[in-house]
Amino acid sequence: MTETRENPARPEGEIGEKMLKRMNKSHGPLRDFGLSQISWRPHMRILDVGCGGGATIREMLELSKDSVIDGVDYSEVSVAQSRELNRDYLENRCHICQGDAAELPFMENTYDLVTAVETIYFWPDPEKALSEILRVLKPSGMFAVLNEGSDPDQCDWPAIDGFLRIYRPEELKSLMEEAGFEEIKIYHGEGQMICVTGRKKGEER
Repeated sequence: MTETRENPARPEGEIGEKMLKRMNKSHGPLRDFGLSQISWRPHMRILDVGCGGGATIREMLELSKDSVIDGVDYSEVSVAQSRELNRDYLENRCHICQGDAAELPFMENTYDLVTAVETIYFWPDPEKALSEILRVLKPSGMFAVLNEGSDPDQCDWPAIDGFLRIYRPEELKSLMEEAGFEEIKIYHGEGQMICVTGRKKGEER
């Protein structure tokens, strides 16, 4: 079957490629706002869940000198485009693979930071995905959710094929608390932009 319309939940084919390239640009203001809430330092190990067209990875490679960043997305088109955009760093500081947020193919206690930019809307099992993210974070590691939509009553986004849920920031906070995250903070940007961060419990001293 040939895809006949854009589907941000699962980009496919030429239509998906064009959509991802456009979203790499259109999500720039969200990334500028959300990534500025993170304390960057050199030599971080980072995971971008739902990496899409790869622009978030590209920017984080610059924000954290000598970082190593993994990207994962369940769309083949997204993985291919993210690899192409970050080809100068690929297999050196950047590794991108296909996978599911609810079953991350990574070892526990691996990452200083996990990001999810414009993707949690499409997770049919957010509780399982958040549990997986908590698992792969190092103690005291941070998880950051960046969303452009945060008020389902005011979003007129078109229907898609697949799961879609727009979360209020308080709902994301509750989900993260239930998963075991601590120090949860909510930042508000322009319009409905939000950045919600939380940390994995640190090691006992």
